[in-house]
Amino acid sequence: MSMRGIVNTARTLSYYRRLQEVTANNLANANTDAFKADRMTARQLPGLEYPVPIEQTDIEQGRLHETGRPLDVGLEGPGYFVVSTARGERLTRGGSLRLDASGCLMDGRGDPLVGAEGPIRVNGAQVEIKADGTVLVDGNSAGRLRIETVDDPASLLKEGSGRYVPGGALRPVPDTQVFVRQGSVEEANLDPLLSMVELVTIQRSYSANIDALKVLDGVLGAVTNSVGRVQ
Repeated sequence: MSMRGIVNTARTLSYYRRLQEVTANNLANANTDAFKADRMTARQLPGLEYPVPIEQTDIEQGRLHETGRPLDVGLEGPGYFVVSTARGERLTRGGSLRLDASGCLMDGRGDPLVGAEGPIRVNGAQVEIKADGTVLVDGNSAGRLRIETVDDPASLLKEGSGRYVPGGALRPVPDTQVFVRQGSVEEANLDPLLSMVELVTIQRSYSANIDALKVLDGVLGAVTNSVGRVQ
């Protein structure tokens, strides 16, 4: 009984250690535009005697924060902007955009956003981005942002800085399902205060299991040293 208890407690400690890493990473990205938090739960799978940790990315939309900056854009609804990188096309919901020296519309890391007909160049004084992603410069169309997704959002692989590697073929998101909000950015979909409380709870749970492990180890040692001893 003590050995089984030790094994189970060790598994629990491993779970809490990984949960702490995930929660701490979420908290560190609380100020990252459109960051999607990772969630971790213990789940009983068929054929196993004990629960195993399951990690998933929460793709729920974060709150839109108004900035008033013309090159800030947020997505209301499903889908992602498409970014062209040296490693191929990537998806992102981060909307703090800027222009390069030639007027090309770039994301926060300096890679061009992809339009329906290629890169979008902004050479003019007034920029207006419509709800369907159409970019107007001084009243003239400069292109339209590609807003796309994959059939299985769970297949998206995080690459860092709010970017995702598509896990399948991309497809456009219908205009009726998503709206581009100019002058806004999407915030991370987590509450920093709750994440801090969760870290404290994890630490206390970890400490409690360490104490339990010490007790079980003491019981096992006592049994091992006592069994078979001639009185």
